[in-house]
Amino acid sequence: MTRRRWLSVVAALLVLAGSLGWVVFYSSALEVDAIEVRGAQLLSSETVEDVLAIPEGTPLARVDLAAAETALENISQIESARVSRDWPSTVVVQVTERSAVAAVDVNGATWLVDRSGVLFAQVSVLPEGVVALRVEQAGQNDRATLAGLEVIAALSPVIRTILVIVSAPSLTEIELELTDGRTVIWGSPDGSARKSAILAGLLAGGVVGTVYDVSSPTSAVVR
Repeated sequence: MTRRRWLSVVAALLVLAGSLGWVVFYSSALEVDAIEVRGAQLLSSETVEDVLAIPEGTPLARVDLAAAETALENISQIESARVSRDWPSTVVVQVTERSAVAAVDVNGATWLVDRSGVLFAQVSVLPEGVVALRVEQAGQNDRATLAGLEVIAALSPVIRTILVIVSAPSLTEIELELTDGRTVIWGSPDGSARKSAILAGLLAGGVVGTVYDVSSPTSAVVR
């Protein structure tokens, strides 16, 4: 191939690349015309679209995916988000919403709390299966909150069905209130799986008492 012919080929390729680039990044042919939201139950698709705020006529290639994910993860109900492109014109949003593990009282309002201690939704009625957690300063940076959540996570289904409230005034003074006015002295969250097994064994064995002290993961006192 002669030098002149080679230069012509290169020039033609550059023109083609430029044309394709213009079509992808600036042409209306590949602009966003749909947003597909997956995994959302608490949030509506309209809410997600409002947060993304993609201007009408934006080419799909120019959507800032990282910025979109950051904006979505700033919503308290969303634990994580992934935004991707589905050519030729769809933005796909996959969200993982927070799951309620407990509910706490904050200034007279009931808030749902996830496993990490994040308060993410205010409710008027405690959802089924969500445990009431009583702490002084609820939040993801509060050690008592995290300790209470650790205990809740370790409880067996048998205990969960008769559980009324988990109180965590401090990291080492956790107590459970059960139905019929029974109290469980739990202590710290250390050895919670073992403590849960001990308590479940006592209840299954018909051991009657008003106070069950399982603060030691190796023994229990019932009175």
